[in-house]
This record gives sequence, structure tokens and C-alpha cells, in this order.
Amino acid sequence: MIPMFNPAASPSEGRLHGKRVLVTGASSGVGLAAVRLLADEGATLALIARRDSALRDRVTEHDIDALVISADLGDRAAAQAAVRDAVDHLGGLDVLISNAGAAVFGHVLEVHPDDFDRTIDVTFFGAVNVVREALPHLRESRGTIVATGSVMTRVPLPTWSSYAAAKHALRGFLNTLAIEEREQRSGVQVAMVHPGPIDTPLFSQASSPTGRQPRVPPDAYRPEVVAQALVEMAVRPRREVVLGGETLALELLFRHVRPVAEAVLLQLDRWYRSGDEDAHVPGSLWQTDGRPAALSGGIPSRDSLLAPLQLGSRMLPAPVTPVRLLTHVVKAGQRAVGLAGTLTHSVPEQAPPAQGLLAQRPSPESEPLDASA
Repeated sequence: MIPMFNPAASPSEGRLHGKRVLVTGASSGVGLAAVRLLADEGATLALIARRDSALRDRVTEHDIDALVISADLGDRAAAQAAVRDAVDHLGGLDVLISNAGAAVFGHVLEVHPDDFDRTIDVTFFGAVNVVREALPHLRESRGTIVATGSVMTRVPLPTWSSYAAAKHALRGFLNTLAIEEREQRSGVQVAMVHPGPIDTPLFSQASSPTGRQPRVPPDAYRPEVVAQALVEMAVRPRREVVLGGETLALELLFRHVRPVAEAVLLQLDRWYRSGDEDAHVPGSLWQTDGRPAALSGGIPSRDSLLAPLQLGSRMLPAPVTPVRLLTHVVKAGQRAVGLAGTLTHSVPEQAPPAQGLLAQRPSPESEPLDASA
């Protein structure tokens, strides 16, 4: 559950008091967690969400004043219109939190081109569409862009190639933009947070042409941790932060001891592909499932032990965090022993699909996805 907004904490005391903030991908996970935190900091909010009705219910439930806009960010015209509506409502724009994304699970040849392209359209082009439309307004206010990146901007991730490619592209785009804005002396700052695995509904709602959901990671960060990092970057922008010790360790391993890192990633590939639960068709890449807006996907999660050193005291972990980390490691080891036969052999690939997941949907009864994961 999202923590209750505390009306006793006056927004005038917040570090973002009076700042006009647009958040994409606000309907679940990190984006949903960020809504409450930004409201607590006194921001005036406009939210782009895939499940706008569910988000409106949550915003009303927790007494947060925000405009909620439904849009398919993979559609350039729709993304542009959503930003215009937000700016008109807010009277300008000071901060853009770019968080929307979508993903499909499977090896490259297992994923139909339509599904691969949809991931790129939402996760990369969707962000570009929003940034491009928002940029003139951010220049007027000398504002800030804060993006949810990923460890996948720096490290490959098998079975999620389209998502990794989109995140790599997003990092290249935003780092280039930062230099251009510096040259133009616009005052616009660009910040990125690169987390590792996060406990969001992504895995449980994953689009998968294999017919199986991916096995969830054995350890992940709570969505509130990443959301707090986005807030800290909005308050005090920094170009890039690789969030958390586990994430940083993998990034350094890949950079300096690549053969070892690739061996680890190979095992991760087999871990994900050993999932045995049926996947929903077409999954969250293309459709919503009507469930309430949710933070968690039921993945073993915890706070970050390193984050306070990276972003300050508001990132301090719960005292139980070391115990949770140790518990996750032990349980992962036990599970790995049980999967020893799978993890020591390649998981056979499915035949290339003849049609995309949207064409395979059993019925048209689900609500169309608006692509703000």
C-alpha cells in the first residue's frame, strides 16, 4: 500500500514547494511511490498514467491534489498533447520526472518484431516525445529533467534485450541533451537514477511470448527507495547515480572484469527463463488487467545500504535491511540448489512467433494499454 499522505505536514515546508512537476509512468511501482513523496515535498503535480481511473482513485484516497492524464506515450501526438495539457494546468513546468516504460520478456528471436518495437516506442521514443515537448517550458523556468534509467543503461540483460536497448538509448539521448543545454546556457539540468531490480508489478504482469512469466529476481529494491532517489535528484540534480551497492557492484564488474560479469549474466538468463507460471496474454506491454494501482509485484525487496552515502540521509534504510538482504541471499542460494539442473544448462528457445502478442489476445475485453508502466 502507498503510505498515507499526511495533511499535517504542510506542503509549504517541502523542498519542492511551488514547483510544477510532471510525472510519467505514475500508475504503478516507482512512479506511484513518487507521487506521494512529491506531494509531501509541496510540489504541484500533473501525472501521466496508463490506468488513469485507478490512479485517480489512489490520489483521491490519499488527499493528493493532482491532475491525472491518460495517454499512450508510444504515440507521439498523444504524448505531446498530454504534456501540453499538463503545462496548461500547471501554468508552466519546473520538473519533469520521466519514468514510463514497458517491456517484453524473451530472447531476441522469441520476441515478435511488433512486441520488440513496442518496447522501444514506449520506453525510449515515449521519453523523447515527452522531453521534446516539455523542453521549451523547462527552459523558461531553468528547470530539471529527472529520468529513471536502469543498470541496463550500462550492463546488458539477457531476456530483456529490447528494454535494455531502449534504456541504453535513453541514457545516450539524455547525456547528449545535457551537453546541448549547457552549451545553450538554458539552465536546464538533466539527472538520471540507475537502479537495479525493483519490486514492481513488471514481472507478474510481463508480456512473454514463451508462455511463461520470468522467475522473479531473488533480491530487489523497494519502489519507495527509487522514488525517494528521484525526489532527491529533483531537489539537488546530479548527472547520474548508479543507485545501491548491488547495482554498482554489477556495473563495476562488467566494466573491469567483463568475463566474470558475463558468466553471472548467463546464470541470470537461465534463472529468469526457469519460471514455470503461465504468462498473461498479451500482458502489460499492450493491455492493462483492471487491477488497482499497485506499488509492489511481490518480489523479495529491501532498502539500499549504500544509498544514504550517495544521496543523503533521507535514503537511510530500515534497521532490518541487513537481515533482509542476508535472508534473500540465503533463500536465493537454496533455490539455486533446487534449480541446479536448469542453471547448468541452456534453456531451449521457443520457435520465432508468427504473430505478436497483441494478435494472440484471447478476447478484446481488456482495457487498451496507454503505455505508462
